[in-house]
Amino acid sequence: MNRVLSPGPRTGRVTVPGSKSRAHRLFLAAALGRTPVQLTCRGLSDDLLATLSCLEALGAQVENLKGDRFTLVPLSAPPAGEILLPCGESGTTLRFLLPLVGVLGAEAVFQRRGRLPRRPLEPLLAELTRHGMTIRAQGDDLFVRGHLTPGDYTLPGHISSQFISGLLLALPLLPGHSTLTLTSPPQSAPYIALTEQVLRQGGVKLRRGENAYAIPGGQGYALPSPQVVEGDWSAAAPFLCIGALRSAGVTVTGLTLPSLQGDSVLPALLEKMGAVVETSPQSVTVRAGTLRAITVDAGPIPDLIPPLCALCAVARGESRIRNARRLRDKESDRLQGVAELLNGLGGKLTVDGDDLRIFGVPRLQGGTADPRSDHRLAMTAAVAASACTGPVTVLDSDCVQKSYPAFWADYGQMTISR
Repeated sequence: MNRVLSPGPRTGRVTVPGSKSRAHRLFLAAALGRTPVQLTCRGLSDDLLATLSCLEALGAQVENLKGDRFTLVPLSAPPAGEILLPCGESGTTLRFLLPLVGVLGAEAVFQRRGRLPRRPLEPLLAELTRHGMTIRAQGDDLFVRGHLTPGDYTLPGHISSQFISGLLLALPLLPGHSTLTLTSPPQSAPYIALTEQVLRQGGVKLRRGENAYAIPGGQGYALPSPQVVEGDWSAAAPFLCIGALRSAGVTVTGLTLPSLQGDSVLPALLEKMGAVVETSPQSVTVRAGTLRAITVDAGPIPDLIPPLCALCAVARGESRIRNARRLRDKESDRLQGVAELLNGLGGKLTVDGDDLRIFGVPRLQGGTADPRSDHRLAMTAAVAASACTGPVTVLDSDCVQKSYPAFWADYGQMTISR
């Protein structure tokens, strides 16, 4: 549905959902363990529900689902025959479960929807094929069979960290020793650190060298129960950015500081831009200041870039977003999409190769924002509304279900201050 947002600064208090990145990893570790694990994750999104649905299809059980809390009973052996795995539009679900299906030796069909069939999977597929799996694309679906074998795996570090994390989660379960070598430094190191943290929590051991891992085989997960998923910094970003736009203050609760989530650098970036930031161990408050331009490396923090661009659009001077190539392979071409969305509201953004140049203007005007069915761009339109003189109509606003189902409800609870 389309949604019309009134212009003007907002104030309020929001509690964000659980970290999508951490939850995916915890769900897999729990499903691969020996005993049930009780999990609490506020605001289960479409992507997380896709992972749970796929784990259930593989033989795990989700029990006692009450609101944000449930028990995940580990899988013992996958069902016989061809297993349908409904990934929806979740790239994490697909990339994490591909090697796991090989560990289980299951015959599966990964069902992909939306833009997911066009999102990159190489060179992960080549490595899986080299180690015993057969993978065939037919239409939007991937047909997979075969047993993944232990051995020496190689990936470039500059690709999606989900390829690396998927292998790190799966390889310890193989019967023999494996290595994973990165031919270049990892670009999204914070996401890999999250994976390593969950591995440690689950009792899984690996040895890390410089851009390489030695992974003993024959291991299993023993994740302690209960597990409470910390708040999602990517989901917090739109609200914290709204706080920086002529606002008396926006407070986001449910966050953890310090956090391994790469997007937890946002308070420091907002301070650098001139916003007033107050932090506590579980919340962050942002108030408006005089915003100034900034230069940001998008590599480690791709999900922060769209809402930051909305701030840069009204900051003094020229901002530069560098190293943003990976934004083209998200739920949309997010690099081009954020430029077109904000330009349509009165901004001045130019795509320059894999960079984005943003020339600050005093105010945005408002208008129609097409997020291209991309949840991050829809939330960026909500940020931009606080800097607009006229209303903003967000097309296909329900696309936020992918990561933050309660986003518009939480957004609507804030007060507009004229």
